Amino acid sequence: MPPAQELTVARSPLPALALPAIALRNRVAIAVLALTALSFLGPSTPTYDPWSWIIWGREILHLDLDTVRGPSWKPLPVLFTTPFALFGDVAPDLWLFVARAGAIAGVWFAFKLGRRFGGLPGGVVAALPYALAPWTVRNAALGNSEGLLVALALAGIDRHLDGRTRASFLCALGAALLRPEVWPFVGLYGLYLLWRAPRVRALVLAGFAALPVLWLAPEWWGSGDPLRAMHRAQNPRASSPAFADEPVRVVLEQFNLMLTPVFWAGLAALGVALLIRRPPRRDLLVVGGLALAALALVAEVAIMTADGGFSGNIRYLVMPAAALWVVAGTGVGWLVRAVLDEEAIRGGPLAVGLAVAAGIFFTAPTWTTLPIDRIALDFQADLNDSLPSAVARAGGRERLLTCGRPYTGPFQVPIVAWHLGVHAKRVRLEPRRPAVVFRARSNPGATVTPDLAPLGGEAAVRTLVATPDWRIVGACRGAG
Repeated sequence: MPPAQELTVARSPLPALALPAIALRNRVAIAVLALTALSFLGPSTPTYDPWSWIIWGREILHLDLDTVRGPSWKPLPVLFTTPFALFGDVAPDLWLFVARAGAIAGVWFAFKLGRRFGGLPGGVVAALPYALAPWTVRNAALGNSEGLLVALALAGIDRHLDGRTRASFLCALGAALLRPEVWPFVGLYGLYLLWRAPRVRALVLAGFAALPVLWLAPEWWGSGDPLRAMHRAQNPRASSPAFADEPVRVVLEQFNLMLTPVFWAGLAALGVALLIRRPPRRDLLVVGGLALAALALVAEVAIMTADGGFSGNIRYLVMPAAALWVVAGTGVGWLVRAVLDEEAIRGGPLAVGLAVAAGIFFTAPTWTTLPIDRIALDFQADLNDSLPSAVARAGGRERLLTCGRPYTGPFQVPIVAWHLGVHAKRVRLEPRRPAVVFRARSNPGATVTPDLAPLGGEAAVRTLVATPDWRIVGACRGAG
């Protein structure tokens, strides 16, 4: 029996230092969440694809999924937006939070991998140019999934290097639920784990079984065609590289534009460093494998665009671009170590000074794009924020739907569908009577759409409400 004092001593259920210790252990996660919350001080709205995922989440919650119209299906976002639909009008902001947190986490993992191989200067060069690139800023701010994809891919590599193969495969599986182009890489990694990691075999087999179900079953339910996502991807926009005379060349040119001139300075640093001092074999294999995987993914997108008719959207190239920035950052770190010493990249005032200098040099090409991005984001946020009040001033949802079928421009279909509470397929592009038409610009310099000529022009419609962003007009049932 324990001494009496052990039975009577007062015991705090939570030690005084427990919360600070928890915060310290999870400081990166807390920082990511805090930065994500701060991002909502600026303009906030989803763009076309995220709006569709948000609508599909609402429809699944009501057992009324319809995927006939809209972008290609992506399972992972809808796994979030379905429970988010329980929160009604807050659902778009909840998805934005996830997408932006994913993008910020991707920056951290780029830094972590760059630092793992190239010390502090390598981490800074790997992360900052990616973080400030226009394709990172816009995709994150508008709720696209590319930032989350980068985070999952880089986190998977980091977890594997730490020997945490279960977490690594879960990250890979998450990436495979976002982009079909990564399936071959995930498949090969899963086969490797089946061979080398018996403890995760059940997880790998379950993941392999879940992938086709999560990609195909919802499309079968929502459209009657389990392969609709593939068919939709083969009907790209008119501006797609798929319609170019040389699609492969156009895709490669797009990718080259994503890599600013200073990126090649990073690769040059890598080449010089390899000539001066050979890095550890494992580091060299991992960095070389990352570079080859990135180039293979670019080649896959180019070939799919040329032979499969896929859109070749620049967003498909974000992950390989981020991976190559990690390679470039590593090259800078290796060169610093080869020329100076290990301490120059591991810590101390010299490492910090070199990291600051490298950060300024490698991000210089992106500073001029940030004001342009801010203008575009402000415009899209104003468009989203002003629509609910415009609908209310026009008489409300019921009155507008009673007037006629809703029509709008091609990029406003999901936002109009969300605020009217209808399936996206009910919102059409070319007005026919009876109609209620939501007219707007898709960007500050664009033409207002849709055209009213099919309805007989301005004289044949009645303006229901006009705001700086929207003009809702009606050619209503029973109207002359």
